[in-house]
Amino acid sequence: MENLTIINELITRLMKMQTALKKLIALTLFWGMSCLMVFSASANPRSIYVAKSGNDKNSGNASSPVLTITKAESIALPGDRIIIHKGTYREMVIFHKGGSPGAAISYSASPGEEVIIKGSERVRTWVKADGRTWRATINDDFFNGTNPFKEWINHDSSYRHLGEVYLDNKLLNEQKMKGDVERVIYSWFTSQENGKTIITANFGANDPNQKLTEINVRPSVFTAEKPGISFIVIDGLKITQIASAPAFVNGVQPGAISVNGGTHWVIKNCSLSYCKSVAISIGQTVHDYPASNPGNPEYRDLSQDISTVGHDTIIHNHISYCGQAGIFGLLHGTQSIIADNLIEDINSSSDFPGNEIAGIRLALAVDALVSHNLIRRVHGAGYGIYLGPLFQGARISRNIITETSQSAIYLYNSHGPALFDNNIISGPGKSTGEGVKMISAEGNVFVQNLFYDCAFINQKVSGRTFATSNFLPHSLVIKQTIPALAMDDRWYSNVFVKSGLDKLNNDPDCLADYNAYIQGALPTAWGDKQSHTIAANAGFALINTANSAKLMLDLKAIPKVTCPVLSPEYIGFFALSKQYLEYPNGKAITINADFKHKPKDALSGFPGPFYQYRATLDNNQTLLFAY
Repeated sequence: MENLTIINELITRLMKMQTALKKLIALTLFWGMSCLMVFSASANPRSIYVAKSGNDKNSGNASSPVLTITKAESIALPGDRIIIHKGTYREMVIFHKGGSPGAAISYSASPGEEVIIKGSERVRTWVKADGRTWRATINDDFFNGTNPFKEWINHDSSYRHLGEVYLDNKLLNEQKMKGDVERVIYSWFTSQENGKTIITANFGANDPNQKLTEINVRPSVFTAEKPGISFIVIDGLKITQIASAPAFVNGVQPGAISVNGGTHWVIKNCSLSYCKSVAISIGQTVHDYPASNPGNPEYRDLSQDISTVGHDTIIHNHISYCGQAGIFGLLHGTQSIIADNLIEDINSSSDFPGNEIAGIRLALAVDALVSHNLIRRVHGAGYGIYLGPLFQGARISRNIITETSQSAIYLYNSHGPALFDNNIISGPGKSTGEGVKMISAEGNVFVQNLFYDCAFINQKVSGRTFATSNFLPHSLVIKQTIPALAMDDRWYSNVFVKSGLDKLNNDPDCLADYNAYIQGALPTAWGDKQSHTIAANAGFALINTANSAKLMLDLKAIPKVTCPVLSPEYIGFFALSKQYLEYPNGKAITINADFKHKPKDALSGFPGPFYQYRATLDNNQTLLFAY
């Protein structure tokens, strides 16, 4: 009996093993097929077509397009190309997945076709009210989740909302009092009555129900559902009328396009306009660090693996009429490229107060490259380029910045080094005390720039001592955390017009030489032994057209000042950060090309952004930027 019991137990165990083996085989086959399907999708990318004549029940091929970009996103796999045909699309696309290395998911306009994506909806239910005013009553379900006509642009605002009203694509002006709408043509006022949004507007002699009349309803056009959605390409789209909420370096960072912590995005050839706050956000949501100190520094809880952040490319976009910033972001500017963009008319109504307004605003942007952007007309408390805290290894090169209310360049709280070369900067005037402002920002190297009417400020943060980290070179690994001071800066081979460096103190390890000071600009009292100072009028002017900028300069006003080769050895080693000026791959930088990419040669004996002014300027003019 005992042997029979043992045999029965063995048979039972064998049957259980057989069942388990079948399950294992089935599971293995399932995962094998799944992996094969994913591999096949990646290895054989397809084109998914979107058209206004489409249907979301269609397959998405060229002859059977889907209707919405959202539907195309839901069926796309890594490597797929979403091609959008002409028309106006009104949707917010939330990315639930991204691409992969070498297999990005791309969203692009069909070649030669105009694709417009709006964050607004038409309103055709206007009722004539008193005098010249009209009234629309809007239910909350008309909006995409959040009602922008209930949201202020900031906590201090007395009446400015995130919502906007447009007539034939032109922005109307919000009024503080309802009674003002009657007398101000092309204006509006909003209130809440019985749980509904009431908009009272003055459209002049126009009937808004017969015109294209729109209001903001969506906070974004493209946004990642969560951090980590990467390898996305957005190409050739026109994005407009977005109720994007304000962004904060130590807080939420929304935008009309928002990477939301994703990496390796490419945003190119796009037009972004009338974004209430930020056009392109390359940041992620973080928090305040009120108790930061050397042992507990800011951003200590963010990724220290530089390969997992940033690496975005933002090139050849036109960004205009955005309230807070053209491009904004914490951390994901790291090893990113921002180039060839036209950024203009930021905060044009001066709605946004505070200190976060700029054409380009980046923080914790290690090894960022900002190159050949035209930034102009930044209003209110706005800057051209605002970096900091923390921008070790950043390079700001060949940019044109003009007509900013505050400093063209604002550098805040970083140990450096950072390189500023071949830029053409027209400041707001030395009488304003603004131009290039450095606050607890050390290790900044300015070479071959042209500064017109720029005051220079170099001082440490007043009040409490900040704990400022610096990193191992080309990484996010914190090396040490000590206060950043006004020190270790360099100025070589620059041209200063009307305002120079004479107000700067002789701060530790700061160097200046081989510069030209023209038309009232004065040199430092502690350096500039080989620099030249002349009284001649430089004839400086930046000539702006709709999509370009030209420089006018009197050739005879630029003296010849032969500077040594701006090599790593000449500029020097930055001991605190343990690096020279370097590319992200660690190779040391020699500055041996000018604004026009002309190499330095035997005839290159002039300071500023052009090695040979006579060969560069035709009739004292040269084209700097054309979009």
